[in-house]
Amino acid sequence: MDLDEILDEVGHFGKFQAINYLLVGFAILLSAAFSLSYVFTAGDLEYRCRIPECEGEEDLFRPDWLQNAVPFEESDYQARPVRCLRFAPRNISTFLAEIYTYNDSACPSGMFDRNNEIQCQSWLYNGEEITIVNEWNITCDENEWKLTLVGTVNNVGQFIGFPLAGLVSDRVGRRTTLVTATVGAGVMGLVRSMAWSYEAFLVFEFLDPVFASGIYTAGFVLSMELVGPRARVLGGTLISFFYCFGEAVLGGIASWLQNWRHLLRVLYAPALLCITYHWFLPESVRWLMAMGKTEEARNIILRAAKRNGVLLSNDTLSKFEMISMAEGKPENPETEAKSTKEVLKQVLRSKILLVRVINCSFCWVTITFVFFGLSLTSVSVGGNKFTNFILVALIELPAYVVFYFAMDRFGRKSTLSASLILSGISSISFAFVPTDMDWLRMLLFLLGKFSITISFTVVYVYTTEMFPTELRHSLLGVCAMVGRIGSMVAPQTPLLERYLESLPLFLFGGMSMLSGVFSLSFPETLNSKLPDTVIEAENIGKKALRTSQRFSTDTTKAWQ
Repeated sequence: MDLDEILDEVGHFGKFQAINYLLVGFAILLSAAFSLSYVFTAGDLEYRCRIPECEGEEDLFRPDWLQNAVPFEESDYQARPVRCLRFAPRNISTFLAEIYTYNDSACPSGMFDRNNEIQCQSWLYNGEEITIVNEWNITCDENEWKLTLVGTVNNVGQFIGFPLAGLVSDRVGRRTTLVTATVGAGVMGLVRSMAWSYEAFLVFEFLDPVFASGIYTAGFVLSMELVGPRARVLGGTLISFFYCFGEAVLGGIASWLQNWRHLLRVLYAPALLCITYHWFLPESVRWLMAMGKTEEARNIILRAAKRNGVLLSNDTLSKFEMISMAEGKPENPETEAKSTKEVLKQVLRSKILLVRVINCSFCWVTITFVFFGLSLTSVSVGGNKFTNFILVALIELPAYVVFYFAMDRFGRKSTLSASLILSGISSISFAFVPTDMDWLRMLLFLLGKFSITISFTVVYVYTTEMFPTELRHSLLGVCAMVGRIGSMVAPQTPLLERYLESLPLFLFGGMSMLSGVFSLSFPETLNSKLPDTVIEAENIGKKALRTSQRFSTDTTKAWQ
């Protein structure tokens, strides 16, 4: 039975799919906020040494006397107080100290030895924002690794969570995985908001993405399997929109609360509501059919047809009846597990699919590496960091619009390859532009980020279309897991600037162009049915080629 033909009859994207996309989209929105929350919870702050002998009741960050007590340095063309050093106080009598200290709340330079700099014992923070920096005084260069470690631990959690989510999803279903991942991440996030130490915070920073990494992949696969072939690009675009808005929502809430504990509680509490998805969200019909659960699949198809106002043909209904009668017995979990193992063995024995998985994994590494690397090495826009975060998130929307039109017009392979190569050209060109041409440098940077955003969106849809149903989520999880290597390595690229300032950009550009060339070996999946078996996955694109060749032969004969 061709499920794509049934979905074509039910409706590629009707009211039934729209309602379920809203439900899945809400979880995807939360996923975006979860995955980037450490940007604000572990965000660095502006601070300086506290000078106990000089500070007044108001604790001003830049009082008039500050230059007498603290050394300054040039940063972004501005003089800023050094964060962890102060001038040593002079050893003077109590009488003179009282005169210097309390004379009109001033701290004369004579109170300090400007030739002797010492480490701070306590700090004063600029503004009211609270992160783990001022919560546990994670300050100065010797502790900077504790802040960068938060992002690394988060990515390690995703590295482990992606393949686990794939295995669980292909075994117990997309809906169950989505609900478990969302609710589990919600619990981990709420517990993290009550962390009593940096070490406890780090433990739950790891456990959160182990769960949360399954939200996007399970939701994406489920949403792709809810719609027909002609609506897959629309579905992928909508999911990307939800993710983009999730990033913007994170920035807005962080700007409003400016307290890492409150931020986590507001972000993660709504995730507990997703437990209701067990009753409101249908399971993937395609997964149910692959697992032999025909009766449940039939009920969902009938419900979808009713919601979309469609009356299914007798031929379609009879196919379900014939399959149900042919089975005649309940599903056996051991048999299903054995079947899944057999499919995995077939994939490993298949040279075509094995090469495809390796190539796909390299593509994922490149995209995550360049996407996050460009963000880290980009020139700061300046101004309010919360506003900048929201704008950087929303600037991805035009890329998603281009993705929507390009995927169906030019195909998956051409769109992916062209966007990767364009991103590579933009990155390498950026390195040769003079520093005084700010407008051209910014234009090339935005073009590179715009292009790699398209690549990121395409690769998700493309990966789900190239592998068989029983292992679709597992192999997507493997590719996404390997891709996390790119996001883990990206924060280290600024270190390369010590050897050559443009070296990171050459690396981004070279990997993008190489991956763009390799992606040309992928089969074209435009308007192809999702493969349910290994053989179908191997033959993606070949049918269209044979049809084209047969048409060419028939045309030649007709002319003769």
